[in-house]
Amino acid sequence: MEREYRSDIDGLRAIAVLLVLLNHVGLKVFGGGFIGVDVFFVISGFLITQNIATQADKGTFSFTRFYLNRIKRLMPALTVVIFCTSLAAFFVLLPNDLIGFSRSALFSYFGFSNFYFWKDTDGYFSSSSHEIPLLHTWSLAVEEQYYFIWPLLFLLGHRLLGKKLLNWAILAILAAAIVVSELGALYKPLSAYYLLLTRAFELLIGSALAMHWKTLGNPGKPLSTLVGLAGLALIFIPALTLDKASAFPGLNALWPCLGAAFIIWSGGHHRTAVTQLLSLRPLVFIGLISYSLYLWHWPLIAFHNYIHGKITPADQVMLISVSLALAYLSWRFVEQPFRTHITFKPQNTFAFLYLLPVLMTTSFLVVAAKLEGFASRYDSTLLAMDRNVKEVFPKLRAGCFNGADLLNPLSADQCKLGVQDKKEVDVLLVGDSHAGAITGMIDVMLKEANLRGYDITRSNTIYLPGVAGVHVNPRRNHVDKSIELTSPVISNLIEKSQFKYVILSGRWAMYLYGLNEPGMTDFYRIRPDTPSDNFIAINTLQSGLENAIAKIVASGATPVIIEDVPEMGEDLHRCDIKKLAFELDGDCSIPVVAVNERQKDFDTILDNLSKAHPNIIVIDPKSVICDTERCYSSLENVPLYMDGDHLNSVGSSLIGRKYITAYGNPFKMPQRLLQSSTTSGYQAPAVLH
Repeated sequence: MEREYRSDIDGLRAIAVLLVLLNHVGLKVFGGGFIGVDVFFVISGFLITQNIATQADKGTFSFTRFYLNRIKRLMPALTVVIFCTSLAAFFVLLPNDLIGFSRSALFSYFGFSNFYFWKDTDGYFSSSSHEIPLLHTWSLAVEEQYYFIWPLLFLLGHRLLGKKLLNWAILAILAAAIVVSELGALYKPLSAYYLLLTRAFELLIGSALAMHWKTLGNPGKPLSTLVGLAGLALIFIPALTLDKASAFPGLNALWPCLGAAFIIWSGGHHRTAVTQLLSLRPLVFIGLISYSLYLWHWPLIAFHNYIHGKITPADQVMLISVSLALAYLSWRFVEQPFRTHITFKPQNTFAFLYLLPVLMTTSFLVVAAKLEGFASRYDSTLLAMDRNVKEVFPKLRAGCFNGADLLNPLSADQCKLGVQDKKEVDVLLVGDSHAGAITGMIDVMLKEANLRGYDITRSNTIYLPGVAGVHVNPRRNHVDKSIELTSPVISNLIEKSQFKYVILSGRWAMYLYGLNEPGMTDFYRIRPDTPSDNFIAINTLQSGLENAIAKIVASGATPVIIEDVPEMGEDLHRCDIKKLAFELDGDCSIPVVAVNERQKDFDTILDNLSKAHPNIIVIDPKSVICDTERCYSSLENVPLYMDGDHLNSVGSSLIGRKYITAYGNPFKMPQRLLQSSTTSGYQAPAVLH
């Protein structure tokens, strides 16, 4: 198939980039607009393979020319965007974020930013990722890795297998790649989203289409029309129905990829209604500037998210307009000149368009790291606040959180709490990530009480003997069995050890109602294998806690239950820092009424447990974090949280000190003074805030 310009493919590019743009500015109707990237992958795979195959048949393919053309096509606009984004980052980003940005810029040039974000973020859809200016370069990295590998494999297969066998081989590889992607989406979703291994099938669909073009033949105009319309449906239905909780990529990515392939195939033979639609001048124009539009739109959105948080409808209009304007300027004055007018010798193309930007970015990273993110831009109070947010329990207690040796759990020195040099272990803390996040508070209390403790914490894993597991994602029928698997080990540890106290902590309300986000209320709930209502979830949690308390009491230890902290939600954990840094107004607290409503059923469970077991100690961090009206994300210029619902280590320790000051040490006081009211709310002294 000879290469010829097709305006409908530029129109398809426009559809893809607009879906991504509308999704990123927060237009809820396009909750699955991220599938636009998958459409891009199919187009890239098709065009690149069409180009390689044509040159391979003529014997004119050159690796040097191929890779230099990729540099000339991609690097100029990317370099301008990274340069401008770096300037903005210098003035906007806080020190630690600026260092992280400079690392991501370097990884973007090397074509490995997808690996960087895979390791350095909590996932593409996490709230913190929405503030990373170069996050979108992960997809460019996937393409570049494919461009590096695919020509080598294609030409090797072309030479060793011949065209016919190679065509069959690529179909077999494609089928296997789809299976790998689906398994990755179900069981390793963070890795699957970012990595080439689970994205390869999307590019391979385009490549297979190019390789089988003649075999597929001319479908005729009526069939071409139907296939084109089906292709549009396969793109728009996922864009309208998927969201960040959907398993992805896998089969959910297969449908828009097939849709893109259908449109490319049908439009290559006849001018149908779909090709006419996609060839409209406004769509073709956006398709022409789609690469620059993709590059520019996300840094604008990320900086807006970083400073202001939520995007209003007026912000959406502004961000879309500015993105389009910058994309046009970038296409007109950067992309086009380098593609058509500005020429270099091959060695100079590599030196000026790739090596020089890499060296400049490396220099920026080295200077930023040496000067601690140009920390002199800010005063000491703000810098201290920013450092506190970064002091997080997964880093400080890495050997205890998700990594404790359950066969010999009391042997790890890094998991000590309280007094470090005592021989015996007095206290065991068990629970999920919220338990890990309150280790700072427990450490302060145990030190003041001259006790030594140890923590065993794991994501989504509270100590509930007799409970099967947590429904992580009901859409995937994914049940996390960690509770069922770890409970016997914890029970055995409690029975054979002579603890004075066993502390139970967790994100209790989540196990009753799911995540505190729209559309996520069934995620991470405790329930049987069949759908259940809140009543069954409440009974399941209460019975599991009764079993846990019975085992603790039977061992001679005193059970301690930590009520959960307020779930502040996105953006508030650094709200006071940004107010100070950018001189903004805004409320960095949430209503205590909403917190009480979220936790009311667990409070009822606590009341029932306390009546059955009067010796239970209940510690309520909310009595320090909240007053009678509001719950605060910071106290005394100390940010309390590391994200929307986990305390940072410095904030956790502050809560421990303030709790002791206000109420005494719960591990030293008589039992009758320790009980917190769990049904009528709590009254914290106003002097605490």
